[in-house]
Amino acid sequence: MDTSFKTRSFKFVYWIMLILLVGDTLDTIYRTVSGYLGGGSSFPGIDVVFQPTTTDMIAFIIIQLGVIYGIYLLYKLKKAGGYWFLGSNILFLIYGVVLGPLGEAFSAILPIIILYLSIYVILVIGIPWFYSDKFE
Repeated sequence: MDTSFKTRSFKFVYWIMLILLVGDTLDTIYRTVSGYLGGGSSFPGIDVVFQPTTTDMIAFIIIQLGVIYGIYLLYKLKKAGGYWFLGSNILFLIYGVVLGPLGEAFSAILPIIILYLSIYVILVIGIPWFYSDKFE
C-alpha cells in the first residue's frame, strides 16, 4: 500500500509542533517568573530589562492558563486549540504593551514579536489547517 507524504508526515510534524509549543511555553514561564523573583527579564537581542509587578504576574498566570489549554486542545486534535494559544499570546502582548512593562520598549521588541507571532501562526493555525482531516 502506498501512503501519501501527508499521511506519513503527520505524526512527526504533530509531535514537533507540540514539543516546540510546550518548550516555548516553559521557557516563557521560566523567564517571567525568574524575572519577577530576580532582577528582571529581557527579550533575546535587546538590552532592555523588564521587571514584572505582582499585577503583571497575576495577568500572566491567567493568560498562561489559556495558552496551556490551547496546547491541550491541540494535543487532543482540536483546531480550536490553535486559536486559544494564539489569542492568549496576543492578549498578553496587548496587556504587556498597554498596562505592563513592554510599552516603553515596544519599538525595540517589535521585530522579535512579529517573528514569534509568525511562527505561532504557522504552528497552531497552519499545521491544523494542512492536516484538516486529522483535526476536528
